[in-house]
Amino acid sequence: NSTEKLAWEQELWDEFSADRMAKGLRYPVIGAVGQIRSGYGQYAGWTKEQQDAEISRLGEQSTDWYEELFQNSVSNSHYLSLSGGSDKTSYYVSLGYAKNNGLVKKTDYERYNINSKLDLKPSRRLKIGIQLDLSMQESNGASLNVDPFKYAYFANPYERTFNADGSYAADNTYHTFRRVNGATAMSEPENGFNIIRELNETSSQSKNLSAQAIATLSYNILDNLSFEGLASYSYTDNHTDNINGSGTYAAWLDRPFDPSFTSKRTYGSITQTSAYNTSYNLRGHFHYSNTFADDHYVSALAGAEIRGAYAKSIFEKRYGYDPVTGNSAFPVYPEGSDVDYSTLLAYAKIIDGLSGQSREKTTFASFYLSLDYVLKNRYILSVTGRTDGSNNFGSDEQFNPTGSVGLSWNVDQESFFQSLKPVFSTLSVRTALGYTGNINKSVYPQLVMDYSNYFRNTGDTFLRIGDIRNAPNPRLRWEKTRDMKVSVDMGFLNDRIRLQGELYDRRTRDAVSSVPVVYTTGFSSQTFNTSELLNQGAELTVSATAFSNRDWRVTLSANLAWNRNKLLKYTPTVVSMFNENYEGYPLGSIISGRVKGIDPKHGIYIYEVRPDVEMTTDTDRRKSNNYAFYLGTSSAPTNGGYSVSVGYKRLTLSMGGSFSWGGKILNNVNCPISYASLDRGSAIESVPTQENDLYTNYLNVTKDRVNRWTPDNPIVNAYPRIIDAYGDRLGLDDYMVTSDNITRASMMEDVSYFKLGSILLSYSMDYTWLKRAFINSIVLSAGVSNVFTITDYDGIDPETPGAVYPQPRTYSMGLSVNF
Repeated sequence: NSTEKLAWEQELWDEFSADRMAKGLRYPVIGAVGQIRSGYGQYAGWTKEQQDAEISRLGEQSTDWYEELFQNSVSNSHYLSLSGGSDKTSYYVSLGYAKNNGLVKKTDYERYNINSKLDLKPSRRLKIGIQLDLSMQESNGASLNVDPFKYAYFANPYERTFNADGSYAADNTYHTFRRVNGATAMSEPENGFNIIRELNETSSQSKNLSAQAIATLSYNILDNLSFEGLASYSYTDNHTDNINGSGTYAAWLDRPFDPSFTSKRTYGSITQTSAYNTSYNLRGHFHYSNTFADDHYVSALAGAEIRGAYAKSIFEKRYGYDPVTGNSAFPVYPEGSDVDYSTLLAYAKIIDGLSGQSREKTTFASFYLSLDYVLKNRYILSVTGRTDGSNNFGSDEQFNPTGSVGLSWNVDQESFFQSLKPVFSTLSVRTALGYTGNINKSVYPQLVMDYSNYFRNTGDTFLRIGDIRNAPNPRLRWEKTRDMKVSVDMGFLNDRIRLQGELYDRRTRDAVSSVPVVYTTGFSSQTFNTSELLNQGAELTVSATAFSNRDWRVTLSANLAWNRNKLLKYTPTVVSMFNENYEGYPLGSIISGRVKGIDPKHGIYIYEVRPDVEMTTDTDRRKSNNYAFYLGTSSAPTNGGYSVSVGYKRLTLSMGGSFSWGGKILNNVNCPISYASLDRGSAIESVPTQENDLYTNYLNVTKDRVNRWTPDNPIVNAYPRIIDAYGDRLGLDDYMVTSDNITRASMMEDVSYFKLGSILLSYSMDYTWLKRAFINSIVLSAGVSNVFTITDYDGIDPETPGAVYPQPRTYSMGLSVNF
């Protein structure tokens, strides 16, 4: 709360600033207490009594910023479906409506959709299907330049939303850090920053319309030979309006005509975008199937597919926008400004960049075949093959042949298995080998010029401007993945218990990455197929009907997946073991230091030295690689889920959730400010971690920060010491490594968890009285999601760690009526 935060700021002021005030220095200023005690701005000349009274006044209110910015979201959805027909014709139509008020205030979402399907059978050999889907949606929100969740996390509790007269209260700490600590440039508009103003006076509205039509055809040429075809077309149209009110912080940051922060002029803006996407898909194949001599079944198909997509968007931005009239008046340079020709060209360049368009077109062609052979319903052979072509590559690498082969053995069909039937119900063993391909659309084989959305004026004409970003590579090709797997499917006690297990080995070759090239080529790097990645893992699924009789039924299921990956080959532009992608280690690797604890003498974390290095010089003690260990990955290697269903007559209770083991995260929720935010030259002292940084305490922090190491209280079981990077030199660099590559490990946490994700209770009403009202069924349901999570993680949600939106707990009620 505010009282605790202000007391903390006072403690820091007494510890770090009192001696500097005696020297005539105002720095450092931490929070409201620092501004008041230092006599900054409006507090200049105040007496000690006046300062105490103002600090006491600030402590009278503690603003809950989560309460101010977020809301309990209420959503509702309704569906009505109709179906019917005859042997020749059948139809299905579904109407839907959904509305959701977002978690952030001033946000909402509304959607309408129609889904329809018509199946025709004009003759014994011909079947035709027509499907049409339409949807329209609209979403509204604020066009914020500040993440509201991060603001609520760091904003000081003594800041207010409104002044006593009802006007917006300026936040005096969130964006004032640099200014009150000596920076000359203004970092916010003259009326200050207020997050509620940003919600109320900025807006983002999006309207989307999408349609898709699908036609299918099946014609039996012969009794065992048929042709099957599909044609689809989709269209999406999207319009967005983003408005920044003239008095908002968003508008303050978006001032191309006033690049200097010394100007106090602000003006609103509107950005409008219209975009549409079209795509098509044509597919056709011949399918043959037949059974020979009762023991041999053959199914084969061969066909081709063509698909393509086209996208176009147009945008326009207007400054000086008036939301009342919808008109705008573009800002011009103030009267008396020194406007020369170069200034006019700069102004024209800004105007040129306020509108433009983009276009993209892609096409693909595929040819495929498959063959299935079944012998005595026991042995199954499956073979597939296809080749895909894309206009993303040159002609020599355009097509990528892929395919798979699989074998399956239904052991339960063998004669020797029959004696095991009382215990073993079913048993199948499968193995498969396959190849797939992927397109990395960020690179092209050709020498491509990207045009800018502005032009170079030459007085009587203009010239198109563009740049070449990537070196050409005619050998650029598909990324290829080889997948091998073996699986077992077993059933026990008449399939009351089922077990499915799988082992897989997946290797990706020719993955696209960037490597350095000599500068004489005109480029510093080139992107091409160079990396290799290995994925290996196992999956296990168990399901069981634990109990079942006339009234009761209990079913259980659980799955467990384990995966490990390894980057076998990778050539980055800059080689560093501290990158998340490092050859010989998994993707998302965390390589950092091993914390040994807080040094009681110096109050900072100390780290374990690698056993393969010898520390003999000061340089050795400062070298990061000498402390580097592999600590784990950000992706948990073990994940799983479970579900339980208990039914009694017409009442059913279902529960389900998930779990994760072994994931690691550097729980460093980066504060918007730090000592590096100041423009006061080079720091005098290295600050190992954010936990040590004095200046992060300018904004809100967790209240356990008060339990820390100090010279008078050299504890080693809490937070380390606080350091002023611009204060007296402590000489920590000469004593221990202070590189962030190593010291960030002090904030690493395990994000393993066990979660009860949902509880759903449903009741199906008695049919005997419903049929009198021509009702087939009525089902009532009520549920809750994100019920609880068991974890050692200190943050809000281990599934979404960091300062990001956590998953909300959701309560729902439902009614389903079938006539």
